[in-house]
Amino acid sequence: MSVRASLLRAAGVGLWLTLASCKSVEPAAADPQLEQLPGPDAVDGSLNRMVVGERHAALVTPADPAKGAAQPLVTIVAYSDFECPFCGGFARTLDELVAAYPDDVRIVFQHFPLPMHRGAEPAARAAIAAQAQGRFWAMHDRLFRERHVAGKEALVALAEELGLDATRFTADLDDPATAKRVADEQAKGRGLGVRSTPNFFINGRRVEGALPPDKLQQLVDLERQAAQQLVDAGAKRNEVYARYMRAAVDQHAPARRH
Repeated sequence: MSVRASLLRAAGVGLWLTLASCKSVEPAAADPQLEQLPGPDAVDGSLNRMVVGERHAALVTPADPAKGAAQPLVTIVAYSDFECPFCGGFARTLDELVAAYPDDVRIVFQHFPLPMHRGAEPAARAAIAAQAQGRFWAMHDRLFRERHVAGKEALVALAEELGLDATRFTADLDDPATAKRVADEQAKGRGLGVRSTPNFFINGRRVEGALPPDKLQQLVDLERQAAQQLVDAGAKRNEVYARYMRAAVDQHAPARRH
């Protein structure tokens, strides 16, 4: 090899090393910070008469990842599985719904990995580990795009691509408390009658399966109108979901003996 060729080759290697060493990872978008919705105990049952149809107590907690409206008229609690192809498509539909109704619709995610999907439970733990660093929804989107990510190393690699602290992510992924949270959400879902995914609750109204966007929008429009009637009757906007949950709790309460 000539001296000129050697110099060019060395320059090329040096440039590659420089580019490689200067490469940075852009942090994924942070999770939205939404005010926690009040629970059913925060309101009375004076407006229960205005809540029509069977409602289920799909209660939400501060730990549940949520996005969308700050004071929603419609809250959708979605039980989902990261290996379920129908869940992935439905997640995109929910995103479109939030984009269409940014002031009216809030989405709350619940984990329900199915036993037939071997990678679903580890993926659920990965999403929770990402949530601990404020990046649940970024990990949520990646897991649905790459439904068959297999193994711990692949999950850690995804976390690194999102700009997460890999050491902390790995510790949270392996933490028994993370697995317990997944199991607890599954148990809560089963208590509400969830047996498959996606299953979701629109202001407590249970719906099974991934609805086509137009059908989902029709249901949401009906719920928006009904929720607005609650507001017109005196409910505060930020307590609309609490009103639905109050009605759900009372609907399913044991009958009183006289």
